[in-house]
Amino acid sequence: MTPSSILCALTFALAACGPSRDAGAAGEVRSMGGDLAAAIAANDELAEAQADIDRGHPWRATQLLAPVLSNPQRRTPAALIVAARAAAGWSGWPEVERLLASQTWVDAQYEGEGRELLTRAALERDEDTLALREAGQALASAHSSSARARRLVFLARALERNNLFDSAAVTYQRAAGALPSVRDWLMLRVAGNESDSAKRANDLRSVALAAAKPRVRWTDAQARERFSDALGAAAEYASLGALPTAFRLRLSVAPDSATRNGIKSEILAFIQHHSGTADAKSSVEVLDKAFTSLTPAEELIVARGIAAVGPSTRVVTAFQRAATQPASLTPSDRLLFGEALGKVGRARDADAQFDAIAGPLAAQAAYDKARLAMNASAANAIPILHDIVTRFPSDTAAASSALYLLADLTTDQGDDAQARRWFAQLYHDYPTSVRAPSARFRAAIIALAANDSRTAARELDSLDAVLPRSDEATAARYWAGRAWSDAGDKTAAAARWREVVAGQPASYYSMLSARRLGEPPWSPTPAADSFPRIAPVENTIARIDLLERLGMDVEARFEAEALETSAAQSPDRLLATAHAFLLHGQASRAIRLAQKLIDGGAHDARAYRLYFPMLDQDELTRDAKAHDLDPALVAGLIRQESSFNPHAQSPANARGLMQVLPSVGAEVARGLRFPVWDPSLLFDADANLELGTAHLASSVSEYHDIARVLAAYNAGGARVTRWVKKPGTDDPELFAERIPFTETRDYVRVVQRNGQMYSRLYKW
Repeated sequence: MTPSSILCALTFALAACGPSRDAGAAGEVRSMGGDLAAAIAANDELAEAQADIDRGHPWRATQLLAPVLSNPQRRTPAALIVAARAAAGWSGWPEVERLLASQTWVDAQYEGEGRELLTRAALERDEDTLALREAGQALASAHSSSARARRLVFLARALERNNLFDSAAVTYQRAAGALPSVRDWLMLRVAGNESDSAKRANDLRSVALAAAKPRVRWTDAQARERFSDALGAAAEYASLGALPTAFRLRLSVAPDSATRNGIKSEILAFIQHHSGTADAKSSVEVLDKAFTSLTPAEELIVARGIAAVGPSTRVVTAFQRAATQPASLTPSDRLLFGEALGKVGRARDADAQFDAIAGPLAAQAAYDKARLAMNASAANAIPILHDIVTRFPSDTAAASSALYLLADLTTDQGDDAQARRWFAQLYHDYPTSVRAPSARFRAAIIALAANDSRTAARELDSLDAVLPRSDEATAARYWAGRAWSDAGDKTAAAARWREVVAGQPASYYSMLSARRLGEPPWSPTPAADSFPRIAPVENTIARIDLLERLGMDVEARFEAEALETSAAQSPDRLLATAHAFLLHGQASRAIRLAQKLIDGGAHDARAYRLYFPMLDQDELTRDAKAHDLDPALVAGLIRQESSFNPHAQSPANARGLMQVLPSVGAEVARGLRFPVWDPSLLFDADANLELGTAHLASSVSEYHDIARVLAAYNAGGARVTRWVKKPGTDDPELFAERIPFTETRDYVRVVQRNGQMYSRLYKW
């Protein structure tokens, strides 16, 4: 059935709906049909599952309903609808289709809610033709104004996906009349589907909502592009600063080669002036699609423009083509070329570029060559690093970096004494190097690990005296206390620790210092969680909620961004907005606003509970204790991993609250006997907690000490196995300091600090 034939069938459905009234608030939009509500209320298991969904725990509902659905006698239409609602709650759209697609009753029962769920599933899975058919049938089954309102939006989205723009505009218009709280956003969609420029202008003039008004010109530009006004769209995009899009559109209608070459020159100039930006990268993509070849000089502009942002394969190609005129490549170009070659695994070719560099950049080239050699073997890098120190002693950046890396590699090989000498040479010969404070600190830590407490104490005190504002100063004060304590000077030790507590009360080292002093760790001033109620904030959150339920996630994000920006109007507005975001599950936005409160002088527990938020303490506690984990520590780990954003996703594809990889999630889910598995479950807070705590518990059983556990969670067990061989690492605190990776070292410290803060801020 084609989209156009489906549209004919939909014409009757739209007409049959009649005028619809405002569905109003989100609560009305998600209301249940009376018959279904009665069927749910009459069954304890369905009532409990629906209550879980309403409380924001759809995965719990799925687990609860698994035995119900496995029994054919209990697999009723009501049970299937509740199960599909639950699956929709954790974005399990394939599961929704599996549950409902073959059911013959989906249109006849419960006001067609089953068909509505199938519509949403088709939209989310980009099954556009299917979505159009499902949406039309869902609308025809609607009886209440709330059902009609939301299904009009789903139908309009399906029509737009199928390029039936006039019908989409009419349907969005009807939905706008039914949903006044999001009317302006729907009117933007009306305008985006309106081919008549006069009608579109009239639609856009009606948009008054503060968050929506900035999108008016973007909508007009997008509509012009959609309806083949390429030059008009290009002009609008250019005025909005979207130059790469403007270039693409102008090229699409350029009448002759002279015009195209003129635009090409503009693009190249733009890339030169915006080197290293996402816009430069986008502009190169436009060039590559429009022109089959570029001259060597033009390729050099491309290579320089995207060397910092990639993709590395394109950088390599550009430099290779530019190198057909080798005299045009500067030493800086060869350095960038070598780095790009290294990223794509062409180490030998990269070495050739690095070796060809003479002059001021020769030392940096040699250092990059050493870093690349490390990928094969640390032993390969060591002679190159030695050579840098010998050949380029006047190059502070390269020589100090080489010494630091030499020390790191040497300590990994078990020669702490030589590593300490490299660190000492670095801070003696290059005191202005950015690496000097860290070199001082790590040299002293090696001395402490070797039980030379007095030497370590003097060196740590020296670091604090010479570089009191360095990143290592607080750590140096704490460890100077440890060193003096080991040397028998308890008075000096206590003085250092008290200085840490006074200077950085909320830090990891303050926590350790208080423990050494036998005192409770620092806590913010007690304050009740009372928050001002500000109507515009509450109205915006309700609008965001409704937009998300309608699948208008882009518009919901624009609303949230505008609300976050406006929060700085007053301290009360900051408080109210941060709290509202937290209640809505957008903890990362709450954290950013709480940081502003704390920076502004709000140091009470209320502000810190926003900065260290908790979305569902009961659920977190249940999962943590099920695996004998400290709930406060689990909260601290989540705060570091995802800022309590259940939709967080890392470049490595780790997902959700505890940043679980899909491969790990699938394996753990099998062990926990999940009734269904879908990678989307990692974005569900409950499922992610269940999987993440089980995975963390497996590390605890292997490594026992929490510092090692956290290091393994962040960097992998193989590295931890290597790091624990270093002297002194049977001391958990010293183990943390001896981790060579800055990211992992910081992670281990911060998560423990976070855990301490959570233990002080919340009742467990």
